[in-house]
Amino acid sequence: MGRIEGGGRRAGFAFVGRGDELRLLRDALSSGPAVVFVEGEAGVGKSRLVGEALARLAEDGTPVLLGWCHPLREPLPFGPVIDALREGHRYLVPEVKLTSAVWALRALLPEFTDRFPTPAPDGTEAVGGTPDLMRAVHEVLSALGPVVVVVEDVHWADEATRELLLLLARNPPQGLRLVVTYRAQDLPVGHAVLGSPYRRPVGVGGVEISLPPLSEAQVRELADSVLGPQAALALGRQLFERSGGLPLAAEEDLLALADLIAQPKSRVPSSLEGMGVPRALQEVVSTRVAALDPVAVAVVEAAAVLAVPAPEEVLAVLAKLDEEEMEEGVTAALQASVLIEASPGMYGFRHVLARRAVYGRILGPRRRRLHLRAVEALEGQKSPSLVQIAHHTRQLGDVQAWLPRALAAAGHAVDVGDDGVAADLLQQLLSEPALPPEQRTRCALALSRIAMRRIDQTASLAALRAIVADPALAVATRGEIRLNLGQSLLIKSPRAEGDREIVQAIGELESRPDLAAVAMATLGIGMRDVSISEDIEWMHRAVDTVASTDDPVARATVLACRITLLETMGDPLGRELLEQLPRESSDPEVVRQCARAVHNAADEGYWRGDDDRAHALLDEAETLTSLTRNERIAASCGIIRLELDFAAGRWTGLDDRIETIAPESGQREGVFQVEPMLIRVQLAIARGQWPRARERLGHLTKTPGWPHWPPWLMLWAAAVGRLELAEGNMQAAWDGVQPALEALRRKNNWVWMTDLVPTAVQAALACGLPSEAERLVGQVERGIDGRNAPGAVAELLLCRGLLTVQTAPARGVENLEQAQARFNAIGRLHRAARVTEQIGKALLTAAPQSPGVAARRLQEAADVFTELGATADEARCRQALREIGQERPLPRGRRSYGDGLSPREEQVAQLLAIGATNYDIARALSLSVRTVEHHVARTLRKLRITREQIRSPQT
Repeated sequence: MGRIEGGGRRAGFAFVGRGDELRLLRDALSSGPAVVFVEGEAGVGKSRLVGEALARLAEDGTPVLLGWCHPLREPLPFGPVIDALREGHRYLVPEVKLTSAVWALRALLPEFTDRFPTPAPDGTEAVGGTPDLMRAVHEVLSALGPVVVVVEDVHWADEATRELLLLLARNPPQGLRLVVTYRAQDLPVGHAVLGSPYRRPVGVGGVEISLPPLSEAQVRELADSVLGPQAALALGRQLFERSGGLPLAAEEDLLALADLIAQPKSRVPSSLEGMGVPRALQEVVSTRVAALDPVAVAVVEAAAVLAVPAPEEVLAVLAKLDEEEMEEGVTAALQASVLIEASPGMYGFRHVLARRAVYGRILGPRRRRLHLRAVEALEGQKSPSLVQIAHHTRQLGDVQAWLPRALAAAGHAVDVGDDGVAADLLQQLLSEPALPPEQRTRCALALSRIAMRRIDQTASLAALRAIVADPALAVATRGEIRLNLGQSLLIKSPRAEGDREIVQAIGELESRPDLAAVAMATLGIGMRDVSISEDIEWMHRAVDTVASTDDPVARATVLACRITLLETMGDPLGRELLEQLPRESSDPEVVRQCARAVHNAADEGYWRGDDDRAHALLDEAETLTSLTRNERIAASCGIIRLELDFAAGRWTGLDDRIETIAPESGQREGVFQVEPMLIRVQLAIARGQWPRARERLGHLTKTPGWPHWPPWLMLWAAAVGRLELAEGNMQAAWDGVQPALEALRRKNNWVWMTDLVPTAVQAALACGLPSEAERLVGQVERGIDGRNAPGAVAELLLCRGLLTVQTAPARGVENLEQAQARFNAIGRLHRAARVTEQIGKALLTAAPQSPGVAARRLQEAADVFTELGATADEARCRQALREIGQERPLPRGRRSYGDGLSPREEQVAQLLAIGATNYDIARALSLSVRTVEHHVARTLRKLRITREQIRSPQT
């Protein structure tokens, strides 16, 4: 919907996170009578939701009347409803006649005077009584026909207005859709929203919607719409934590950020720590706190200083209140919605910004006194909260008192495996000049070890880069920190940068054979763009070096790296070494290395086509990871599951799962976007969404450090080649696969050829280069000899079939049949169906006199594609069947879809929604452009929208 433009002016925020609620609301308002309730706290987006739903109704010509309740308003009977009705006179058609009952509204609705019946009854100068007014309002609404009446903020409604709304809700005019919005926490205690309990009558539709705060992913999406994906990635978590998911608070922060970024030579800040509380939220909180008595204010201030939910006893110590006063203060703060009961007996604020709004109002002397009391109260507990004690000490400004407490808190966080808290504290300590050198070294080492396991490494990497540049560090210490920095960089940045750091670390770790071996094994793990023989050489050096040390972590790390390399190559020794992993170790770091080895073996199993084993290893990897809190491996396990499900044809709900794990707006670190994006690309190609597939392929090349890992380049290039072939660009397809083929030859690890080599063979043959195709297939045969690579074997059989089907059709079909059987055995449904399609087309050459044989295979493939929703693949098979006169005839009495979309029109609508042109649709569905024009016209007419509207994300 637009971004925030320069100068901080609001150009519009994206409407995020309310798709289900919007559908419910639109459905409820589609016909009358209906009564809808929309509930949520201030700033949660009630009005925005209603506005989005009403926009469609307004386009259809349905009258929409709006009224608002206010905390202070001049006396006016049924004021909000009367305000809404004022615009109603414009929608009253001439044919409708009003009765004399409406004269009760004469003084309130002069806009309707010329529609009142004549003559006027006696006594019409005064406003009618309540019953008369209610009858008159009911008649006017009945006369308007289909109409939507929205009354906002009903928690502020007077008793008479509630009474009128209750009457309309219990006995609504036939065409009325009544919408009321309200804040439950601001209703008078013990009162229902309409004054009395309401039960929807029979025949009256509607829905009750309660809006929760936005999730973290949704706040990131909102930030992306304003600041772009990179800023959203950097600041999304902080925006969410500050706002607690409240759109009002997040939008205010985004406006301030957009205004800041718009300044000359400005950059996106790395932290929101220095930003104040948004004005709108400050006013809401200040108004509520101002209404509290002094006892409740003392409780609220104590909660603001503590910063985390706390029990009454701790709050009482800070506020200096006795038990009875404490109960009264907490109760008042809860009733005013200033505090919430976060969990039984624990009281705090709904979100960070509300707390900061109160905290900022506390004057310095009192704030200091409250922090001192907090330290005393927390240190007196049986199990002191070291992190909170360090926080309150730091707020006192006493660095010497803070350092030992912060060190203790960081050490405890490291011991219990809480990497997030530990990293934050360690970064704070390392930024403190007064930290003694010995402690600085310890903190740097601890932070470097944590950085490798975290998804968000930005701050940690910056700190580590600064540390390794310190000449005062001991050489071996610098080597260890540099090694950890290099390992983190291998994932975060271009691989060459990480490689350089690790090679330099090996020289600095001469006195530490345990760590030197780990560094060598890291270089030999098989992920670099060098020959596999070079990887093997580094791994041999690592194994020889680690043999001279008894360090269990180093031995486990080298073993995990060696297993990864062997599994990458498809060497059966990898499976043997997996059984030797020290899974039962009591050392958490050793178990982490076991989890890494099993995870990597599962990932390599997928890339080699050993899917059953990959599933089993993935289950074990997730179990081990749950014991070690490695968030990187945990996230990666979820992505491998997506890949396995895509390969197996489990496509139902796959798009939503991909979006949940790796939102397309770029909210996760780049490397966690690549494989989900490659799945999206393959889905888009299968569905005929070729412009979208191209867009995503281009986006991948902009990922920092692309391609990070050779198999990604292979699959990317295969997708490029398939797109070009589908669009008839044979030379472009051949050219497009060349960089990946060169990388594959350089690596000399042909088990990674997934989909690349068959695509290259097809392109070579289409370009009249059979000798190139033969040479490539020969390299594959030699490269996978003796390797455990079921996928590569199936791909090789496919390539042989493609090569021989023209010169020896029968042998070519036999090879293709073997390839299909292999893919089915692996469990790769879509891949097997694509080969089945190839078999059908090959049979047309091998047995042209028996088209029915070929048709059976083409129909078999088309049926699988239909089940998967692979629109373009299905259309391609149907076209081939039509060309040989073997298309399955439609049953007699073809179904009439009326105003509903036919299956073909559903396909057209999906392609229109991504911006496909008629020409794009024709190519994707194997139809003529003329035929597509007819389908598009019918689809848009049935949907009652324009081509531009169908592309709207809210349509």
